[in-house]
Amino acid sequence: MSDHMPTALDAAVARCLSEPVISEASADRLRPTLDAFARYAEAAGVECLRNVTAEVAAAFVGSRLRTGRRSTTATQYNRRTALRMLFASARRLGLVDGDPTLDLLLPAVTSLPTRPLTNDEIERCRHVAQWSSTQTAAAWALAEATARGVEIARVTDRDVDLVRRTVKLPGGARTEPRQASLTSWGVESLGRRLKAGRSATGVAFSGSSRSSGQASTCRAISTVLVRAGVAGQPDVRPGSVAGWAGRRVFDDTGSVEAAARAMGVRSLDRAARLIGLDWSTDA
Repeated sequence: MSDHMPTALDAAVARCLSEPVISEASADRLRPTLDAFARYAEAAGVECLRNVTAEVAAAFVGSRLRTGRRSTTATQYNRRTALRMLFASARRLGLVDGDPTLDLLLPAVTSLPTRPLTNDEIERCRHVAQWSSTQTAAAWALAEATARGVEIARVTDRDVDLVRRTVKLPGGARTEPRQASLTSWGVESLGRRLKAGRSATGVAFSGSSRSSGQASTCRAISTVLVRAGVAGQPDVRPGSVAGWAGRRVFDDTGSVEAAARAMGVRSLDRAARLIGLDWSTDA
């Protein structure tokens, strides 16, 4: 397939928007950003997709809006995420070898030590996890159900109920035992993992040591965050996945207590921090 613009770009955009982990709503948000990049690249004289340099990508991410106003930090993150998804699809098509946004760092979105991931970031991470292995996808599915590293390592197939879309989480030093809800993506990913083979030690970990299991699963979640391009942010940590899940509960119920129970968190203050809630303005 030719890597000449715009043929290659059209092919990569089509592949990106058709990825199974991209929801229709996300595709609707991605499309105008990718269209804007196509116009920017053409204006910059980029003749083929392989010639998109780190400088071109950074310039687009930080470029002004069509109104002439400066782009916000949130807009820059959205643009960088869109480009990373685009070039991931282009690599799978053999159109490019790398990603010009790999070393593109942006300022923190919040002043929080840990913030919840956004929906777009979650979809990007699902994309990475799904293309890694069934074990990594299973670990990410459990993380989306608020499981932390030690809990992920201890979940067995007996704890997973795909029909009821739930998983029994054992709790840990800072979390309570609980029954957690699986996302639709999580149900599909765990279903594939369980079909691949039953494990006596864990759904997402097959070692013999609990400590090594925790280290392994934490590393798997961190690796997904890195490969998805969101780990370079100072307010993103593995706990940001549980924060995303807790924020969904809060948005649905308006209750910090419900979010805390879902995440297995004992302190309402800690729960509020994890879901990115500012008590003074959001409560």
